[in-house]
Amino acid sequence: MNKNLLIFIAVVALVVIVIAALFLSKPSYTPLQERGNVKGTGTVEIIEFSDFQCPACGAAYEEVKKLMEQKGDKIRFTYKHFPLTSHPYAYKAAEASECAADQGKFWEYHDKLFDNQRSITKENLIKFAESLGLDSDSFKKCLESGAMSSRVEADMSEGFGKIVGATPTFFINGKKFEGALTAEKMAQEAGV
Repeated sequence: MNKNLLIFIAVVALVVIVIAALFLSKPSYTPLQERGNVKGTGTVEIIEFSDFQCPACGAAYEEVKKLMEQKGDKIRFTYKHFPLTSHPYAYKAAEASECAADQGKFWEYHDKLFDNQRSITKENLIKFAESLGLDSDSFKKCLESGAMSSRVEADMSEGFGKIVGATPTFFINGKKFEGALTAEKMAQEAGV
């Protein structure tokens, strides 16, 4: 073979490898802080397994908001991800909320998702972050990397271990309740 032809083939192969690496690799992102989607410091523990695209979870969101306004000083509320496969953007929304959490804005992003539940798309996940003043480049890198899937998977594994089969599912001081509950019912079950 001709020496020039071999050089040409080597250069073309190198270009193909570089282009493939650029287009096939996900951006690298390392989570900045430990997670903990907890609100309140009270002695009553309420844990919710939820899905940002689930209509019943949207109804539950409004009731939890009321409960926290009325009795928040007595409650320690924890949000856990349990995205259902029937909701096309729920998993990515869960990851996006964890990307927001890395910038200290989990609850603001959580609220934004539930307030805009019917317009959740991959593009809007980024727009929501920008509207909250998050660092757009860092957020996009985090979201595209899939780095937060481990947080979502950890919640889902915990949910499966507790036999969560629907969203929302609440645990109020360890007692399981499936479906949306009113603020009054949660307060009654919590004894507050």
